[in-house]
Amino acid sequence: MDKLSTEILLKIFKYLDIYDLCKLKQTCRRFNEIIDAWGHSFIKNVKLLVTNQIHPTIIDRSARLLSPFERLRICRNWKLGIYSEKTLLYSKTKYIPWLQLDKNLLWLSREGFIRAYRRNSKGINTREVVHCIKGKTRAEVCRFVKKKNYILSGQTDGSLWLWSVKDRKFVFDWENCHRADINTVDMSDGIMVTGSRDNYVKIWQKGDSSSCQKIDLRDRVWSVALSEENTSLLAIGTAGTSDISTVTVFDMSNQKFVAKLDSEILGAGVLDIKWESPATLWSCGYDSHLRRWDLRTGKCEQALGDPCGAAVYCFQYDHFNSIISGTQTNGRVVLWDTRQDNYVQMYFMDCCRRREKSSPVYGLSYDAEFLFTATDQHLSSLDFSVFTGKFRDYSNLFLKLIKV
Repeated sequence: MDKLSTEILLKIFKYLDIYDLCKLKQTCRRFNEIIDAWGHSFIKNVKLLVTNQIHPTIIDRSARLLSPFERLRICRNWKLGIYSEKTLLYSKTKYIPWLQLDKNLLWLSREGFIRAYRRNSKGINTREVVHCIKGKTRAEVCRFVKKKNYILSGQTDGSLWLWSVKDRKFVFDWENCHRADINTVDMSDGIMVTGSRDNYVKIWQKGDSSSCQKIDLRDRVWSVALSEENTSLLAIGTAGTSDISTVTVFDMSNQKFVAKLDSEILGAGVLDIKWESPATLWSCGYDSHLRRWDLRTGKCEQALGDPCGAAVYCFQYDHFNSIISGTQTNGRVVLWDTRQDNYVQMYFMDCCRRREKSSPVYGLSYDAEFLFTATDQHLSSLDFSVFTGKFRDYSNLFLKLIKV
């Protein structure tokens, strides 16, 4: 069979399933090279979790692009809980950090600093700090966002600054932008949005402190998100303690609200929010659910309840079928498949297993191989590209407890 031409072998290989192709790769060097080179044509219709690497968002934060069979192997590790964990940073003082992942760097905020660490094959190199940014004031960073070559950061004293990664300098550093903590920020070309504990959302023209549009939500603002496909749409998540809806959508071109979406649960504050398309968005918060909202119906069309009933502090979406959420207790992270209502897997950070060390996952980000989580004292990485490792399978945890 190994004497046949490559064209004929490809015709034969297309009749085989994934398991047979993996076994065939191990028979000889030629078959291995052919299947690696043309594997995308065999498994292109396989819908993978986490490792699909289809949307530009996940590609931009992936350290490397995987071959088709690597994607299959690593996807299996995500589902079965096979990984190696490493604590990258530790702080004696407790903070509320935030992080964002790039192809080559991991950005992490702690106290009043935002630092960028170089990524490597083992996660990140904590000794190699590529950038270290601090504003004029001593206030802590509440939330930041990096887009293209700029970082926008909101502080606990209401100050706001924009930093140019390319030029390594501040574009501006404004004080007293809000009367209280700036809990959330977002930006797009020429526009910056801030949301604060003082109940206001403010829309700024980049670099111009005089042109500011104010929106009074009559409730604390926890999250904002600009639609990438329709930049005039702004999603706002509030604390849910007033008569206003917890999720509202504001059209900046028409200067009016186009949707008011309510979970009907008092105090169900929305801590994180992200757009899936111009008509749909995801949110999470104190009601312990991930919710998919549809602007066309004005309703929550899908709700994924946390298996432990804990508040969901943050989440990341790959714009395909995988969501990973960070929860309130025990440094716990949950993997979801949006095509089903039950969770796929849970991961517990080793640094939070003891009761006195329990912490929410305040920020997380992932690519196909690594999951990075930030708790109050630790920055941890989970490496799913390992070939051997301990099984940490909590996919049927509650079914096992019921049987016991």
